[in-house]
Amino acid sequence: MIIALFADEASAQLVAQRLEAKGHACILAEGTIPGEVDCVVVVGDPGGDGALVDAAEEAGLPVLRLPLASAPEAADAAGWGLGLADERYIEAARSDARVKRLEDIRVKMAEQRALELATANELLQDQAKELKATLSRLDGANRQLVDELNLASELQKSLLPRSYPDDVPLEFSHKFIPLNSIGGDFFDVLRLDDRTLAMVIADVSGHGVGPALVTAMFKSSFGLQSKGLRSPAALMAALNAELGGILTTGHYVTAFAAIIDVESLEMRYCSAGHPNQLIFKADGESRELATMGFLLGMMADMDYEEKSLVLDPGDTLVFFTDGVIESPDAKGELFGREGIQRSVSGRMGSGVGELSDGLFSDLLSWTEGTEASDDITILMAQVIESL
Repeated sequence: MIIALFADEASAQLVAQRLEAKGHACILAEGTIPGEVDCVVVVGDPGGDGALVDAAEEAGLPVLRLPLASAPEAADAAGWGLGLADERYIEAARSDARVKRLEDIRVKMAEQRALELATANELLQDQAKELKATLSRLDGANRQLVDELNLASELQKSLLPRSYPDDVPLEFSHKFIPLNSIGGDFFDVLRLDDRTLAMVIADVSGHGVGPALVTAMFKSSFGLQSKGLRSPAALMAALNAELGGILTTGHYVTAFAAIIDVESLEMRYCSAGHPNQLIFKADGESRELATMGFLLGMMADMDYEEKSLVLDPGDTLVFFTDGVIESPDAKGELFGREGIQRSVSGRMGSGVGELSDGLFSDLLSWTEGTEASDDITILMAQVIESL
């Protein structure tokens, strides 16, 4: 007789030996009952196979359940009893009816699996519909966000100068490329009165919407505080005091400002934590415009150093943010002030528009194959011979 044996490893070996000694063949079963078996022997608790054994018993397959504690003795009795089984019973156990009953078990299990799969499929379809609806909502929100960012970009561009004074002995040019659709860099050229104008370039910490909003506040503060002031150091102190009372988000601003007397061409300048800017003489020689001054909006009651010089015809002022000098090439080497000096000195004698175009072109060539990491802003002014 062929027996499907369900037992733990220790009991299975011992019980199988006893049954096989009585002439029976044992198949250690787990998770399934082979179709050729004549009966099932279960030692102790069948565990996860309990439902399978119960289904086999309901289908008419003989099932012997042996207690785990006295499994060897029970196996001897079972083996003896099975040995005396009537041959007609064995033949009946192997009949088509038994096979059909086992097949019924398989059919029921298949139907159960099919039902489970159908339920799972229905759940997946519901989840797919919900996911599709969520993606649709996200797509709508994303389109709205893009539209709002585009609007913010246009509004930020409106903060920048659209034209420059044409009744002063200076010509201006700029390049402004934000890292994202909006950026944290700012520059302006503001006519203070008939005799003086102010130039400013600034960089707000961080990237994105927050710094862009701070640039709007900076423009407003710069426009208000520059009225009546002819000292860039006093202007920086006033801006620091105002921004310090506004900024509560941890943002800060670096800035460089110059106030130029358009008749005497005296330029007074001041830096607030901004990189040293550059002036190029007509012969291509350059020098840094360096003063001491702390970041704007971080600490109250700060003093700022102011210096002055007299501009000559052909002099070119090159103002920039750190996104220019800190742009790396494919090897990680920074463009630096040396890159600006190479570019501008090599084109001296050219107009300010050609100088700014050339500098921006050289910067793009330098950073080819790399990904931008900061806003790029260049503001140039060149002293002309006369109006």
